[in-house]
Amino acid sequence: MKIVLLDDNDRLAQVYQSVLMSKGYDTEIIGDASKIVETLKTNKPDLLLLDIMMEPLSGWDVLELIKKEPDLDDILIIILTGKVMTIEEALNYGMNIDGYVMKPLERSILLSVIEEIMEISRESSSRYYKALETGMSEEEASQCRRIFRKRKVLSYLKDLLVKQEKMLSLRPVEQSDILESIEHLKKMITNQYHILNQSEMTCP
Repeated sequence: MKIVLLDDNDRLAQVYQSVLMSKGYDTEIIGDASKIVETLKTNKPDLLLLDIMMEPLSGWDVLELIKKEPDLDDILIIILTGKVMTIEEALNYGMNIDGYVMKPLERSILLSVIEEIMEISRESSSRYYKALETGMSEEEASQCRRIFRKRKVLSYLKDLLVKQEKMLSLRPVEQSDILESIEHLKKMITNQYHILNQSEMTCP
């Protein structure tokens, strides 16, 4: 599997690259966000690990650029960040990412998240071929794949938020604003999950 890591912190990026390559992942570091679309088109990866806190282009800016390119739509994207998503960020970008991991990362957590996201991708591809076998068109089967993938990802993101909430609740006074944001995010994810669940009823 090929991974591209976009992070302007070269020291951290090299640490992550070392961890990933030790597990057999072909990993390329990109430090300049302005070159990411060109890089992804030239040598398309299976997965993009995307840092959010970058300048002058943030990770969210990069995400918007990528989503404007239809031929890059199937690249899995995991967000790496040192802060909890705001409500606005969740509403704007939540449905366009496949994973969300808080920094600093432990080796085991990073590898576990990647494997979970890849498993979701494999399951969604299986659903795509199953839909085709039942007589659905490629467009309909692709829609079923997207619905399944996003529903699984939302469930995964909610589990992550619950874990973060438990950790932060040990310092409730210091983290009250963040805990409130997490609660709003959980509600938003639950609502989106139910909508997708209804849509998936038409899929095999």
